[in-house]
Amino acid sequence: MRIGVTFKNASSRNIALSEDLVVLDSARVKVWKTAINLELSINQTITVPMMVPVPKTAGTFTLTRGSNTNDVGGIPSPAVEFHVLQPVKSTRLSKILVFAPDPEVGLNSFLKTWGIKAPLISWGQVLLLGKISWDSFTKGDHELATLLDRALKREMSVIFIDLGGNGRDSMTSPAKINLPFNVSVNIVKAALPEQKFVLKSDGKELNYNFKSNTIDKLNGGYGVAVPATDMHFEGKNVKINAFVTTGTNPFRFPVVEIIPTNGKGKVYLCEVLTDGRIDESVKPSRNHPELPAYDPIAVQFLLNLISASVGDNLLK
Repeated sequence: MRIGVTFKNASSRNIALSEDLVVLDSARVKVWKTAINLELSINQTITVPMMVPVPKTAGTFTLTRGSNTNDVGGIPSPAVEFHVLQPVKSTRLSKILVFAPDPEVGLNSFLKTWGIKAPLISWGQVLLLGKISWDSFTKGDHELATLLDRALKREMSVIFIDLGGNGRDSMTSPAKINLPFNVSVNIVKAALPEQKFVLKSDGKELNYNFKSNTIDKLNGGYGVAVPATDMHFEGKNVKINAFVTTGTNPFRFPVVEIIPTNGKGKVYLCEVLTDGRIDESVKPSRNHPELPAYDPIAVQFLLNLISASVGDNLLK
């Protein structure tokens, strides 16, 4: 966990500071500590950048001062509470198999790790497609279009993830993209990317294993979770449901479900950026905050999205 800890000398003399910082679990048991030694002149303020190791067990933890006193000079000791999540596959997800095309190496590795990989598309309830597939689809790849058509005829859910680039680069997709069900989407540039997004509160599977439906600052990529793009749809005879919202009011919908009123299957478009965040071997970098890094929240989100996309009629 990357954090900056600020120390200020508000006294009228130079001081030598020695302070322990600790992480406490919910029972107030110390699970980590470090010592900070500084010399501060009058009115000097110093911010110390730190990488605090997150405990490997799930639970609620507090980063605070190690001193036994609760406050100094009447000022309460600062404390940062954070939650540690261990991704879990729900019972419902254990009944689901997912197929991804061979070029999606990272997604296939993820599916294999979680034991939800379908050996053939005919075994699966979900077709999962990433940036590689989206790029091919927007360029009119006939083989991929055939794969989508086959999946939808089998009433599968088709999920496109990581739309809109990597959160910082300009998008390269065409302005207007034709989707199944005679729907088109215009992906337009937005003012800013987003670090926070909110899961729809009534989605039991979408919120599985989360303490809150608000997700804030995923690891790496400067914490950007949604790129600076918006999706605008055109079409008839479909229902378009928002699974995720972000921004004020809110005004952006980075995960949507598209269901035909007359047709088979469902399509999901997901702008939430999971690439580089679902591989546990990709560790956070101290000196490169722009790089994505493994995040168990992103893993749980993707597992939940897969589970939420499948209707009860397709469960085995």
